[in-house]
Amino acid sequence: MEKSTLYKVLLTIGVVLGGGGFLIYSSVGHAQHYRMVDELVGDGFTQWTDKELKVHGFVEAGSIVEVVVGQVQHRTFVLQKNGKKIRIFNEGPKPDTFKDQSEVVATGRLIKASEVQGLATEMCKKQPAPVGCPLRTDAEQEWVMESSELMAKCPSKYDGAPTTKIDTQFK
Repeated sequence: MEKSTLYKVLLTIGVVLGGGGFLIYSSVGHAQHYRMVDELVGDGFTQWTDKELKVHGFVEAGSIVEVVVGQVQHRTFVLQKNGKKIRIFNEGPKPDTFKDQSEVVATGRLIKASEVQGLATEMCKKQPAPVGCPLRTDAEQEWVMESSELMAKCPSKYDGAPTTKIDTQFK
């Protein structure tokens, strides 16, 4: 094999290995972790504090508090599964099917509860009735989730419902 051909082959191998290594490195750094509420609480929060998480559970009935603070829609609620709970803080739009006992996946990061106690107190001041207030974040857990996105599953009430599709085979 000629020397120039050998250099080209080695350069190609180096570029492929370097590109593959970069792809693996960048994907590991931006990975999201998916946990059910009971798994997250059972594992302990400290191992998840610097990572983006998707937390899956059910909205505890009566725990939703929604108010406008500083022209932004804020909400907080408790996500639970199998008796384990975590408080979620979220702002902005919400899914149409978001309500008490709906199945929700919240994407965000764990933060110290003390960091959002000021917001929780402000939310309770603007609440028309003391539903779920006062929000004492420190009384529940040391950590809460600051969620950037909510996804609510379709309610199970649609399971087995008659279809509204048009029968194209009708004669």
